[in-house]
Amino acid sequence: MKTMLFVLSLALAQSVLAQPAEAQPRQHPALAEFDMSGLDAMRARVQAVINRPADLSPDKVAAFGKARIAAEGGDVAAQLDLAQMLHDGEGTPRDVDAGLAWMQKSAEGGYGPAQAFLGVAYTLGQGMAIDRKLGEYWSRKGAAQGVELANFTVAMHFENIHSSAAEQAHALHWLKHYAENGFIPAYNEIGYRLMMTAKDDAQRKEAFTWYMRAAKALDPSGLNNVAYSYEVGQGVPQSDEAALGWYEMAAIAKSPPGQTGFARLLEQGRGGPTRQGPAPEPFSLYLLAAKQGDAEAMERLVRVYDKGELQQAADPAQAALWREKLRLAKTP
Repeated sequence: MKTMLFVLSLALAQSVLAQPAEAQPRQHPALAEFDMSGLDAMRARVQAVINRPADLSPDKVAAFGKARIAAEGGDVAAQLDLAQMLHDGEGTPRDVDAGLAWMQKSAEGGYGPAQAFLGVAYTLGQGMAIDRKLGEYWSRKGAAQGVELANFTVAMHFENIHSSAAEQAHALHWLKHYAENGFIPAYNEIGYRLMMTAKDDAQRKEAFTWYMRAAKALDPSGLNNVAYSYEVGQGVPQSDEAALGWYEMAAIAKSPPGQTGFARLLEQGRGGPTRQGPAPEPFSLYLLAAKQGDAEAMERLVRVYDKGELQQAADPAQAALWREKLRLAKTP
């Protein structure tokens, strides 16, 4: 009898042990924290290059001396070479300010490549405060001489859908040139410009193909624009199901408008089930997007806290906080 009881007890214990532990609810990848480890390592490598010791080897010192003599004699190409040497610390201690001064001198002397580099420096704030007026001035000077970099800077930063027809054509030419050479951000930029100026369905379909090229390269803006195109039926047949799927991918890629679009369709019950994990709460997505400056998400949070929606209690202080953040975001 004792043996039977022991065997029965053992069988019961094994049946209990065999039962799987209660699974933890899986988090949707759109809510996962952005992994900064790889980015931090990359920044460290870049910083190591920036802070590397100057190369004062005899051949580099001799090259620097030769360039200085030519630059001081008015050779504009040598002036740009000297600027680069000073910036990189080749044959001389690194001196970014002196490098920029020689680049400016070369640009003022009419040298197209120097004008292009100076335009980029002012546009992006490389070694100086951002000044878009001077960035455009020097970029257009370089572009007038046919310098590829200057043309692309003008196309990306200073010619847009509000520009003249000639400028829009110029911008598309250079954007497509870079896109054909694999510069992925140009794909979405081309699609946006074509979509905003499209006059008929054929042009909208062409714009959508560029959005799709960007999306297939996992460009966050491209993913979002494909989703929006499906949501409103712009350049492609309208489909809530496709829109939800692409917004889901855009949200996973950390696109703030994608997070907002994903939240909006989930809140409205459009598009069916999610593909990449259990549907997250729309509020969580709106909050993620709002923290990254998305205006539509901020507007939704203001209403949420004003009225107590999306399972949140009404909170006038939070509503006021997001209303102020929205105002600041919209202030030029």
